[in-house]
Amino acid sequence: MNCQPGSNAQPHERTFGSDLDDDAMRLMQAELKRSNDRYADLYDHAPVGYVTLERGGHITEANPLAASLLGTPLEHLSGRTLMSYVHRAHVGDLHHYLSALAAGEDPGTLEIRIVPADGRTADVACWVALEAGRASRGRQKSSEARIALIDITDRVRMQERVSRLAAIVASSGDAIIGRDCDGRVDSWNDGARRLFGHDAAQMLGRRLDELVPPELRAQEADLLHRLGRGERVAHLETERLSRQGQRVPVSMSLSPIHDDYGHVVGSAMIARDVTERRRSDRALRERVRQLDVLSQSGQALILGEQDPATMRQELLERVRLAVGCEICLDYRVGNDGQSIVLLSHIGLNEAQQTLLGEVPMDESPCGVAVRRKSRVVVDHVQDSPMPQARRLQQAGARCYVGYPLVAHGHVFGVAAFISTSRDRFRRGDLLVVKALCDQVSAMLERSELMARLRHSEQTMREAARAKDEMIATLAHELRNPLAPIRNAVGILRRDVLNDPARVVWCRDIIERQVSQMSRLLEDLLDVSRLTRHKVELRLEKIDLKRALDQAMEATQPMLEARGQAVRIEMPGYPLCVEADLTRLTQVFVNLLNNASKYSEPGSAIELRSWREDDTVCASVRDSGIGISPDQLPLVFDMFSQLAPAIERSGGGLGIGLALARGLVEQHRGQLDASSAGPGQGSVFTVRLPACEPVLPRPSQLQAELIAPPRRRWLVVDDNIDAAQTLATMLSLHGQEVRAAHSGFEALQMASEWRPDVAVLDIGMPGLNGYELCARLRQLFGARPPLCIACTGWGQASDRDAALVAGFDHHWVKPIEYEALLGLLDKV
Repeated sequence: MNCQPGSNAQPHERTFGSDLDDDAMRLMQAELKRSNDRYADLYDHAPVGYVTLERGGHITEANPLAASLLGTPLEHLSGRTLMSYVHRAHVGDLHHYLSALAAGEDPGTLEIRIVPADGRTADVACWVALEAGRASRGRQKSSEARIALIDITDRVRMQERVSRLAAIVASSGDAIIGRDCDGRVDSWNDGARRLFGHDAAQMLGRRLDELVPPELRAQEADLLHRLGRGERVAHLETERLSRQGQRVPVSMSLSPIHDDYGHVVGSAMIARDVTERRRSDRALRERVRQLDVLSQSGQALILGEQDPATMRQELLERVRLAVGCEICLDYRVGNDGQSIVLLSHIGLNEAQQTLLGEVPMDESPCGVAVRRKSRVVVDHVQDSPMPQARRLQQAGARCYVGYPLVAHGHVFGVAAFISTSRDRFRRGDLLVVKALCDQVSAMLERSELMARLRHSEQTMREAARAKDEMIATLAHELRNPLAPIRNAVGILRRDVLNDPARVVWCRDIIERQVSQMSRLLEDLLDVSRLTRHKVELRLEKIDLKRALDQAMEATQPMLEARGQAVRIEMPGYPLCVEADLTRLTQVFVNLLNNASKYSEPGSAIELRSWREDDTVCASVRDSGIGISPDQLPLVFDMFSQLAPAIERSGGGLGIGLALARGLVEQHRGQLDASSAGPGQGSVFTVRLPACEPVLPRPSQLQAELIAPPRRRWLVVDDNIDAAQTLATMLSLHGQEVRAAHSGFEALQMASEWRPDVAVLDIGMPGLNGYELCARLRQLFGARPPLCIACTGWGQASDRDAALVAGFDHHWVKPIEYEALLGLLDKV
């Protein structure tokens, strides 16, 4: 195929006459050739691509630009169809186009997308032209069609960009406005309509003067002047007027529009409504201020430089200022628990104080907050159906929030905040109120803890003082009996043979003083056992009279020495209680000793017992120094004494009453003290649960004293005096006794002389009492001696250790000889 347009063209045959000469013919043919050459040159270099299609749509002829557009070399186009180069989306369009052309219609212009063979995609416009072929005669249709291909890719892309830009402008939430050089509007998007309220039809061709507040007209003129000079203005915050005349805060960016020659032909303005942003900025600034308040409050709370009441008031005032309300109320829960009482307030007038001063729980939202232990918020108070809001409505409140102030799970009060100018608190306001009220609660809790700590410190100081005084008193009380004992020993050394009566007198002195020392030590041990709940009661049904009689017998020497008489008043029927006779006797001994000690010599003491319903009562009344009201709650405290030890002739450690109360409470009873005041005496009353009376036993004949059986005793103690005195006492009671002063000596003695009873000290050097007991049991096998631990260590753990080591009994020094001899029946 020859794709040159003039390669097969034949000149039209014309008849000129016989007179036309050959030269003229040659000139015409030369001219025709030059014309064909020019046409071919124009065809090849035309800015439009041309293709010639036969009826079947195959390409018969094309110029180089068409070959370039189709991405196929010119020599390879012959026989190809134009349809093979068309994008599949436009195949149908081309088919209809060619059909219309074949039918002799004028299909006009068709824009289709060509897919070149080299893989490029181009948008082209197809132009169709008819060419008269050699076969055309008259009105016959041409068998070929010549189509012009024009590359419109740049125009299509430009249209797409314009369409996208138009879509962006139309869908933008910002107002986008175009103006000419005179400031008249030539474009107005939907965002501008929403912002200013004017439709595009209303604003096109008009200036924006009506949107500018009067005081900003000069600013608008300056902006237009700057745009005319080609300047840009970015993010200018100002105000414009809406259609309704409302001021709208906007942020504007303005840019000049230039033509292809750089001349300013107009301007574009983007305006954004910054109302929400300004509101957010204000809220942010408010929140920053609130956080600053919280920070300052937290710092003040941590430092704790002010007293709690003042700090509490300042914190609540900071809350009020932070949330911007007019009224702050600080309530406490009433003593009856059924009302709330106003402690302090800010912003109330007299009428409002009357309404909100002291309010029953059921008539205030604060009462609801107390009972729920959670915040109560009431918005639109004036419209609230809440019955507890009636007083607030009368006080003119419009919104309310109340937070309970809680410390250690207990509600102390309520902090309430009221606004009379707005109908609700913002969420941030409520968060600030909660945070600061939590700080107030933490401050209350810390104040309570500090008060407890101070009280504990004071109690510890008092306990330390009482302990120091007790130690001093104990030293005094232990030294007191040592003096007469030492004096009696000195007398015995000098006058033991000449005056037997004096020997008896010295013996009695030593025995009394040793008993006093033993009683002091036993009281101390009993107190220790009570505090550790280690006292074991041997309960039995007894008549209270037995305990009172034994207490009177025990205290009679002290009463006689001070010339004091006891008036006893008891009913004629038994008062039965379930008690440990020994411990109950100890209670009344302590009460009688206390009455004697704090009463003047020669005074009277009253001991009385009676029954009240299911309770057996006994009281000890004295006419002594009495007890002041502030000292009355302290009389049962450990080591408590009403006067310095040096001022009392009776002495004591200040533990008798504490021990008595502890023992009574272990009997499920109660011990109380009362006094009319200093110098008016005092009354101590014991109350115990009553039980069924005990049937009287037939009186037993007192058995005749029988001498204890004679046994072999081994006494072992590294304290030589202790060992020899105990051995001597046992010998005086008819016992066969040997003494050893070390563990190894005792073991040797026991192997030579088999003892029936071994009384062993625990703390001995070399071989201690535990090891010696084990050796004795190993030595004698199945028939070991009765082993008794004799030690100064009297804790429960010491007793347990002795029993584990193999001892049969554990006795605390000094040992009562009668009790020791009572064990002989068990040997």
